[in-house]
Amino acid sequence: MRTVSAPTLPSAQSITLLPLLRRGELGQQAAAQFSASTIHKPLANFWHRSSQNLSQNLSRNYQQSQSSRSAKLPNLRSKRSKSMFNLPMRPGFTLASHSDSGLLGDNKTTAASVDLFGLTSPNVKVSLQGTSLVTTANAAGQFLFTNIPLSPGTTSLTVAAQNRFGTRRFTASLERVTADSVDAVLNWNATILRTIRAEGVGGLTAARTLAIAHVAIDDAVNALVGNTRLYRPVAEPIPASASVAATVAGAAYQVLSQLYPRQKPRLDAELLAWLTALSESESAEASGVAFGQTVADGILAARHDDGSDRSLAYRAKIKPGLWRPTPPRFLPAAGVAWRQVAPFVLQQAAQFRPEAPPRLASRTYADQLNQVKRLGQIDSTSRTAKQTQIARFWLGNPGTSTFPGLWNEIAAQTAEQTRTTLLNNARLFAQLNLALVDASIAAWDTKYTYRSWRPVTAIRLAGSDGNAATRAVPDWQSFLETPAHPDYVSAHSTFAGAAATVLTRTFGSYRFTATSFDLPGIRRSFQSFGEAATEAGMSRIYGGIHTMSANRAGVRLGRQVANYVLQVRE
Repeated sequence: MRTVSAPTLPSAQSITLLPLLRRGELGQQAAAQFSASTIHKPLANFWHRSSQNLSQNLSRNYQQSQSSRSAKLPNLRSKRSKSMFNLPMRPGFTLASHSDSGLLGDNKTTAASVDLFGLTSPNVKVSLQGTSLVTTANAAGQFLFTNIPLSPGTTSLTVAAQNRFGTRRFTASLERVTADSVDAVLNWNATILRTIRAEGVGGLTAARTLAIAHVAIDDAVNALVGNTRLYRPVAEPIPASASVAATVAGAAYQVLSQLYPRQKPRLDAELLAWLTALSESESAEASGVAFGQTVADGILAARHDDGSDRSLAYRAKIKPGLWRPTPPRFLPAAGVAWRQVAPFVLQQAAQFRPEAPPRLASRTYADQLNQVKRLGQIDSTSRTAKQTQIARFWLGNPGTSTFPGLWNEIAAQTAEQTRTTLLNNARLFAQLNLALVDASIAAWDTKYTYRSWRPVTAIRLAGSDGNAATRAVPDWQSFLETPAHPDYVSAHSTFAGAAATVLTRTFGSYRFTATSFDLPGIRRSFQSFGEAATEAGMSRIYGGIHTMSANRAGVRLGRQVANYVLQVRE
């Protein structure tokens, strides 16, 4: 996700990345273009599970809207009007993550040849205008063009999506630059996010990775300038002539190569390219890399036995109100042991634990469940097109930067636009990711303390809740697939509350526009980070996977965690 400051930038600069496409749906020629490091099993599994469901939802919602339009406009039965309603979705596309150098989502690259990912309606013909390249979108509406040559400077490309009713086009500008120069913290934040996507990890692991890496960067940079307010004391001696940019690179590289050894060849290449582009002496660069690695090793050692690799089985009680595996896949409980991970800053996971959710027999419970039942149903006629878009916009599933990563992208773009200094960026990203990782620990503590059942279970089994204001719908399905952990509190809401608090403390009420990996070309504008957090929390209600109490309590919890982190790590 990338951001642009208000009012807006041209549309060509407003697009960002899609999740990588599933190998099996690309076609033999396109699939052959991908290296083993590009296509990843977690992402393939995710799209295999979700593409058919999302396509059915889009088709069902579209047919309903067409029926509604026809009822309201009975005289508009011409071939022309019918075609208007059946045109393919306007295609959007962007640089692939491995083709986008520097900041992610800015469509700038140093590469002479790039890959493009895009989204339109399922199974339609897609062409790259001005070339002979033609492909067919897969069942999720995704398409791919590979090895597109770029000349130095700006290149405008147009993609056309076509079906029997007509054609819709989308144009974006890509810029090939000689050096994609952003400061070292922002550059290596992007590398961290690329690594997270490449590994296909979930939000909890991503949050921990980001926290460790950015704490290492912050400590290393601040130690070089003589600041003693460090997360962990740094061993002497501190090099006097080390390159700060190389120090940042060394810290990030060391964390990523240790946590994700499969990514080491790619990370080696990125480190070499970064050092080659620097204009400092070899000794300063070597000293900086070594010092950054030393600091990173200290942080990694401190977090080595933090409980993040533990697993616990959840013994579900068959009792109204308590969590149990959810349809359609009925997966076992996820992250049961995450509440036992040692917090990075909090004194304990339960430090800000919210009060219990509404009682099953309460009017509040019934009202909130009925809200999700109405808005979050897979084929809801009450959920608006905008609300459907919001539900998908904030997904952040494995194969993307994940939801914590999306907030890092917002932070990176804002820092770039406001010209924040490297030293301030080092502290900002440390604070942000410490707040996010401790918010995750606090959220999972709450989840497995109260063990609230998910809306899909509550709605299907409403006859057992003892509340006369609820009514069971045994085959009810949520719009988004329900994650395999309890409802209360919403992790998305907790992350959002934490991130918005840190970013607001740093940038104030900053207006921005964000775009989504899953919906290229779709833009959502916000008056503040708090407004974005509110929408992110509501997205889970529109998706049918959380109640309002889980959302509100999550946002509050995230804010409390972030405020504490900011107090301790000022």
